[in-house]
Amino acid sequence: MEELEILQPVTIKVKVTENFKMKLANELENALKKVETELQHLDFKIKRINSELERKHSEVLAKTRQQLEKQKMINIEKTEKLQENLQTIKNLHDGEEVVQDTVQRIVKVKVGDDFKKLQSMEILLEDGKIVEFRNYNESGE
Repeated sequence: MEELEILQPVTIKVKVTENFKMKLANELENALKKVETELQHLDFKIKRINSELERKHSEVLAKTRQQLEKQKMINIEKTEKLQENLQTIKNLHDGEEVVQDTVQRIVKVKVGDDFKKLQSMEILLEDGKIVEFRNYNESGE
């Protein structure tokens, strides 16, 4: 065998622009609204179960309340994380590059190829368009 196809990770970076920050902030704000709405529903369900528990003690109701309280805590953590992310977005500067994702590409390698050239590949996006391919070797060149 003289040739082989391998999967190589490719880092996707985004060049920060006002457009990028606005789009990302809108997505996070929508997610935040969704989680807050879910929190309100959970609060309502918990209050309803608490009043039922006052009237009659039930293991099933107690377990249900426990599950709802657990989900509420998860949603509170999500809310805090989303708010942190919104703050991070506000602190980004135009022109800065941030990692958005990692994808895989198929690369053909042959006996005698310089493997170091395959070790790090990046794609730079600006406002959703590819603006540059970068290939780094071990020394970062």
